[in-house]
Amino acid sequence: MTFDHAAPRKFDIVVGADGLHSNVRRLVFGEEAGQTRFIGAYLAVLSLPDVLGLDGETVAHLGAGRTAAIYSARHMDDARAVFLFRRDEPLDYHHRDVARQKLLLREAFAGMHPQVDSWLAEPAVERTFYFDSITQLQRDTWSKGRVTLVGDAGYCPGPAVGGSTSLAVLGAYVLAGELAAAGGDHTRAFAAYERELGDLVRKSRAFALGAARSLIPGSRAGVWALARGGQLVSALPAGLTRTIAKLNTGGVRMHDSMTVKDYTVTPVVSG
Repeated sequence: MTFDHAAPRKFDIVVGADGLHSNVRRLVFGEEAGQTRFIGAYLAVLSLPDVLGLDGETVAHLGAGRTAAIYSARHMDDARAVFLFRRDEPLDYHHRDVARQKLLLREAFAGMHPQVDSWLAEPAVERTFYFDSITQLQRDTWSKGRVTLVGDAGYCPGPAVGGSTSLAVLGAYVLAGELAAAGGDHTRAFAAYERELGDLVRKSRAFALGAARSLIPGSRAGVWALARGGQLVSALPAGLTRTIAKLNTGGVRMHDSMTVKDYTVTPVVSG
């Protein structure tokens, strides 16, 4: 491996875990790296002071084609404002151009509500800020030679709507387990790693498409249904809500009900 700011080094394997815009993926797969599908929406997240004193609560503003919400919890010392909005075509910006991202976000939510305006006012957006398209990476393989990818770098189903974090954690676990089971043989391990994750990755892609439509309704009727559905869930007894959620293993509970393979590896004791 060669580096911009360090001497060359040799490695047995290289694991790229550098997100949807992975440079490792681009270097290894070249033009093939850009097999993506824009789901038709954007996501932004801000870290804000918890001036509302939220404790496990969410305050949301819903509109046709856009959703803005803020939440916090007892273990957090701040609040997180989350913004989702629809777009038929991708916006024109570079993923490292933060100034333009902030401008696009303000334009998308202009006039929605004074409270939303306050979340987006300076210096609020000078704190932690994230902005990206909700885009799927549609690759059937994410390994080549001695290089493999983990998480969004290899199989992003769509940030915020497809269970990206769950897939990344499971992927890292499976990769480590398969490398150990194969005795370090990367060819066998990488192939097994992709087989183990393949079905769940495809299901996550399909789930993300429906989740994006549900979380960002495109009509007033959809906004009404989303708001009333949220109110209904909040009004149900907690025990009943948990029971219903556990039954929904193909929907919102899919990534909470994944079967984790047990990798039992016999340790090698030398001399």
